[in-house]
Parts: sequence; C-alpha cells; structure tokens
Amino acid sequence: MRTKRFLYNSASFALLQAATIAGGLVLTRMYLTTYGSEINGLVSSVVQFVSYFSYVEAGLGTALIYALYKPLANNDQSEIDGIVTLAKDSYIKASAIYFALVIGLSAIYPFIVKNETTGTLTIFLLVLVIGTFGALEFFTMAKYRVLIIADQKEYVISIVLLLAYIVNFAITAFMISLNANIVLVRTVPLVSFLLRVMLLSSYVKKYYPYITYKEPAEEKYLKRRWDALIMKLSVSINTSAPIVIISVFSSLKMASVYSIYNMVFSGLIAITSIFTAGVSALFGNIVANNETEKLKEVQDQFEFFIFGITAVLYACALILINPFISIYTKGVTDIEYSNNLYGYLFVVWGILFNIRIPYTALINSSGLYRETRNVNIIQVFVLISMGIIAIQFFEMTGVLAAMVISVLYWVIGLIMAVKKSIPTVKPVTTLLRTVRMFIIVAISYLPFRTIINMNIKNYEQWVKWAMGVFIWALIVGVLFNFFFDRKAFLATVTRLKSVMPGKK
Repeated sequence: MRTKRFLYNSASFALLQAATIAGGLVLTRMYLTTYGSEINGLVSSVVQFVSYFSYVEAGLGTALIYALYKPLANNDQSEIDGIVTLAKDSYIKASAIYFALVIGLSAIYPFIVKNETTGTLTIFLLVLVIGTFGALEFFTMAKYRVLIIADQKEYVISIVLLLAYIVNFAITAFMISLNANIVLVRTVPLVSFLLRVMLLSSYVKKYYPYITYKEPAEEKYLKRRWDALIMKLSVSINTSAPIVIISVFSSLKMASVYSIYNMVFSGLIAITSIFTAGVSALFGNIVANNETEKLKEVQDQFEFFIFGITAVLYACALILINPFISIYTKGVTDIEYSNNLYGYLFVVWGILFNIRIPYTALINSSGLYRETRNVNIIQVFVLISMGIIAIQFFEMTGVLAAMVISVLYWVIGLIMAVKKSIPTVKPVTTLLRTVRMFIIVAISYLPFRTIINMNIKNYEQWVKWAMGVFIWALIVGVLFNFFFDRKAFLATVTRLKSVMPGKK
C-alpha cells in the first residue's frame, strides 16, 4: 500500500508538473514579448525574493509532518487533532509576520533593485501583490498540507493545485493578451486561491472528521523546527538566491537571462520531483514502524532510480538547452540570452543538486535536522558570499560557478552526516553512481558535440530532435546501469512491476 500511494502521488504530481511547466513556458514567453526583459526579470526576482519570507514558518511544516508520522501510523486521532490544531495556531501567527515583511520589502525593494525604466510604484505594488499570495497560503492552507502530506496522500494536494493552476493560467494569459497593466496581471488570478481553499477544506472535513481544532496544542512537537528550518532554507536558497544576487548586483535584464535558463532547469527539477512526491512520508512510515531492513532496501532502490532519471534528463538538457533558448527568445533583442557556458554549468549544478534527494528524504523521515544543521549553514554562507564576490568579476557565470561549488560541498556534507546516524547508508555506492551519471551524460552528449549537427530552427524541429535525443540518452542510461549496477536495476524493476495495475 505504501508503494502504491507513492505511485499515486507521483502520477498526480506528474500531471501538475506537466501543466506547470507547459504553462510556465507559455506565460514567460508572453511576459517577454509583451512587457520586455526588464519586467520579466523584475517579476522573476520579486517572486524569488518574496519566497524567502516563507521561512517565517521556521520549519513548522517539516517538524509537524515529522511529528504526525507516528500518530498516523497508530491511528491516534486525539494526538493527530492536537498536532493539526498546533499547526493552525502557529501558521496564523506566521502569516501575520509574513505580511508585515511583505509590506516592508515593498517599501525598500524599488530602491535596491537595478532597473532602467520600471517605475517605483509598479515595483512597490508587484511586491505587495505577489507577497500577499504567500501570506494567504499560510493563513488558510498550510494546516491542511501538513496533515495530507504526512498521511502519504500528496496526490490530493496535486489534484487541487492542478485545477487551481488551470484557472490561474487562463486568467493570466487572457490579461496579458489584453496588454493589461502588469500589476493587474499578477492581482486578478488570485481568485484561483479561493478554489484551492474550498477544495482542501472540504476534503479534510470529509476524510478526517475527527479534526476539531479543539485538542490541546502541545509545543513539544515543535522542538525540531529551528533545525528543520535550516534544512529547508538551504534547499530553497540554492534555487532562489542566485536571481536575487543578479538583480541586485548586476541588472534586471541579466536576471531575466538567468530566469529563462532557471525556468528550464526548474522544470527538470520538477520532473524529478514527480518521482519523489511523498517519499519522505513513505520513509517516515517505515521508520515509525521500526523496519530497518526495509528502509535500507527501499532507500537503495530509490537512490538508484533517482540517479538513473537524473542522468537521462540532464543528458537531454545538455544537448538541447541552447537550441531551445535561441528559439524561445527569438525576437527579444534587448540582451543576449543563449550562452553555451551557462548550459554546461547549470547541468553540472543540477546533477549535483539531485544527488541530495535520497538523503533529504532520509533526513526528513528520521528527523536528522540537528545532525545536518552545520552543513546546511555553511553551504548557504558559501553560496551567498561566493556568489556576491564572483558576480563582480564574471557576471552570471561567476554566480553559476558559486552554485556548483556550494552544492558540491553540501551533498558531501549531507552524505557524511547521514552516514553517522544511519549506518546502513553506503557513501561509496552513492559515489560510484554519481560518477556513472556524469559518464552517461558525457557519452550521450559526445556525438552531438563531435559528429551530429542538429541545426534546429523552430519548435517543430526541436521537438523531433528532443524525442530522438531522449531515446538515445535513455538507451545509454539503461545499458550503463544494467551492466554496472545490475542488482539494484533488477530489484527496482521488480518493485515497480509489483505495483503495476493488475498486480496484487
């Protein structure tokens, strides 16, 4: 049942990510052609900057999800109600702080961002509108997310978010097509938020009728929150800090360049996350039931699976990224977008960033936040300090190099810290699989670097080439993993077969 829920979570999350990626490609192109690079860079940087305010939850979500694993496994309804009550009360406080920070940022951001033509009032209102969405998220929805995710039913959230995203996309695209004011474009789609709240609230009332929000809220469940916050912070900063550094220390147009590349690689991370939806909850259930050997077995297969997917995806990215960027930004002439070096560095960073996925799942399921705290703090410091220094000399290339160096330190540190607490983890296996990922990417890329000239001119050609490139990279990946990691390959295939439709 645990594996089937994992597949439900993955399938529904796949639909959500497919819609989000496709919608993001369309809307970003519309932003570029309608409002220009500066507005696109501004919106992207504001979204990332405001995302930092989610840290006011101070690890609430992660700590409370961890706290719910055991009572959900034991069906202790009273304790579950108490933890959800604590979530509700805590998130109300967090939303108030969040909104206060949004107001503060909206007042100062117009004066710290480097822009050429965008008015101060526009920047002020954009920060306010974009930030308000996050505050509302905390105030109304976070308590539902905590319960549903901990109960391995993330597919419910994915379906609700998919419906809301379709509504949001339709309204936003319509507004842009009318060339509406950018502030209105970001304001009107907030109506989709009401749909999300209504659906999740109804689901919890129906399937968790014992949730009354009246049980005593015990603070003991929050003892891990600050260390959990640092873990969450380190993950988030890897994807959000670079564009903020670029927008403040370089320009909004360069931030737009970063945002286009980042859009593609965020899409790859989203595709990978399809296969990680609910994994921490699955691991958490295994830990709560003290199934040590099962945890070892599942973790090994999960790592093999994620690394295999990563190798194929990033091989495709290395081959196809710059032709895509050239086509996507065709007609946008206010700054040069396509650069081979950006693609190389993003691919290296993305592979290293994905190495930490199986270990993050173990950390969340076992509550190893304090054990990994120092590694997370140092990694954040390295990324920000190196990024600010490097951008002065090498522009965006310097920031990308800082990302690679910091994430390399990070994954090594996490692996070593987890190994001390969970002896079944084998860093040597992870190292060999990491080397194999880079070899698969290199072998896949080599023919297109030396022999094959794709000469892609339009989307139709790009899609045709992408299909062929994917098949080629998949063949390389499957053969390489079959010959060099056969035991894990066969065990993973067997597990997947066991939960396919028709299997009991």
